Amino acid sequence: MAERLGILCTATDWAAPPRTAAALTKCGADVCVVAPPGSYAALTRFKAADIVMPVDDLFRAMPSVLRALAEDFGAHAVLPGDDLAFAALAKFVTRMDQLEVSETTRTMMVRSMPNAPAARLLACDSDFIVAQQHRQLCPAPPCVANPGLAEAEAFTAAHGYPVVVKRDGFASGHGVSICRDREALAGALAQPQPHPRNATFVLQKFVPGTVYGATVSGVYGRPLAGFSFVKHRCSTENGATSVALHDHRDDIAQHAFQLFEEYGLNGFSGFDYIVDPDGKAHFIEINPRLMPTGHLTCFGVDLSAVFMAALSGQPPPPPPLRTHEYAALFPNEWARDTDSPYLRTALHDVPWHDPPVLAAMIDRSLAAQSR
Repeated sequence: MAERLGILCTATDWAAPPRTAAALTKCGADVCVVAPPGSYAALTRFKAADIVMPVDDLFRAMPSVLRALAEDFGAHAVLPGDDLAFAALAKFVTRMDQLEVSETTRTMMVRSMPNAPAARLLACDSDFIVAQQHRQLCPAPPCVANPGLAEAEAFTAAHGYPVVVKRDGFASGHGVSICRDREALAGALAQPQPHPRNATFVLQKFVPGTVYGATVSGVYGRPLAGFSFVKHRCSTENGATSVALHDHRDDIAQHAFQLFEEYGLNGFSGFDYIVDPDGKAHFIEINPRLMPTGHLTCFGVDLSAVFMAALSGQPPPPPPLRTHEYAALFPNEWARDTDSPYLRTALHDVPWHDPPVLAAMIDRSLAAQSR
């Protein structure tokens, strides 16, 4: 019998859930997608079942949704598809002892998520990154969580400008302000909080350099496979990766595996770094959810195949051939520059095999360009 997995998604235009669903299905999984109507995740054809409902309804019905995944669908685990999905699952895990939860649902959640203290910390970007600034390997840049203006000015007096204000609950470069002087800092701190579910933020020393990502898969806090890459092109300044350049670094790989193990992660996770001009890597972000690079095999690693083998108790399969050094992620690079040379010379990662998702990606990218 095929392993059964749930994918929980709250984002509408997020490519990682349907791309991962396709990769897992190829490796023999049956996937149940939980997602809002019209989302890429809801549209994918790579699913054995789905639960489609508006996000607010999903949050209210979370205990029932998870029970349905565990008992009706028989999911071994549920994978958070985006940051808000992880936060919702983390909230459930921290309250699980106070809820009437069946043993089947509880077992599924234990297999899916870190323990309650780790889940709570991971769900708050600012608290998590502050806790990482004194690590020996790939420390986070100096930072402070939720400072007022006086504390922020004391921070800049100690560390200088520029600094970065990063608000929790955002992804792909949203919620980030680079402040080069006091006026910009005061303005960033005074901005109304646009994210209604989370008002926390971190003030961090800006580190110039090259942005790297690492994507890892594993089970129950045991990292199994991963790869690192340069974010060679991004859809916007500080935005989502549009071209990934494979570049293995031992320090980043070791650090990402350490965090995966230390915090008991399961499934897929992403880690972001800045490598400064002296070659030192600084950790800047964790994403304990599906990643838009997680389905790629062109870098000689098949994260889904290794993950599925571990779930079924099989040895890892032979790694695929490394076929490309660059991967142009669709629709990001096409939307960024329709004349980009990477659309021709790199692996152009178009989901031809998933026509409903491809059509929606094209339509929404064209609509965004016309605005």
